[in-house]
Amino acid sequence: MAESNSSDLIEVVHHEHDHLLKLFEDIGDTFEKISSGELDKARREEVLETASDDLKLALEEMLHHFNQEEEVFFVEIEKRRPDLADDIASLASAHELMCDRTRWLHRQLNQSRDTIADRSDEIQKVVKQMRNLLGQHTTNENRLFDSVLENMPPEERELLLAEMRRI
Repeated sequence: MAESNSSDLIEVVHHEHDHLLKLFEDIGDTFEKISSGELDKARREEVLETASDDLKLALEEMLHHFNQEEEVFFVEIEKRRPDLADDIASLASAHELMCDRTRWLHRQLNQSRDTIADRSDEIQKVVKQMRNLLGQHTTNENRLFDSVLENMPPEERELLLAEMRRI
């Protein structure tokens, strides 16, 4: 994960969320190039390889980031605010869905070029859904984290940040 050098937990969380959003914007742009039909065969192969690499990187970074959230932040937030348990469960569920969709997208790139072309509309639809899902998820998480973390003493946020960085 692209790690921010900030020492403030809220800034780090926002930075990582922005990074994941940017990754999926880039992935979406790549898939638009692939499905547009305007790339020659050599360029298309290069773009497909880039898309595969980007999806692999996105999945690795999401898994790492989601693990940090689920093992550090969600646990701490639920201890402090048990009334937010349903919200936290919903966010964790969204993590699973985003990872599953990212894996599905990556699997599509292992198909024949004809199969990729035949599934182009479906792939584009899933990429668009992922971008929207990640955007909405980020908004919901930032709202939750900000409301809880802003009320936490700075020294406690520093401890959580250190714990997050150990994972």
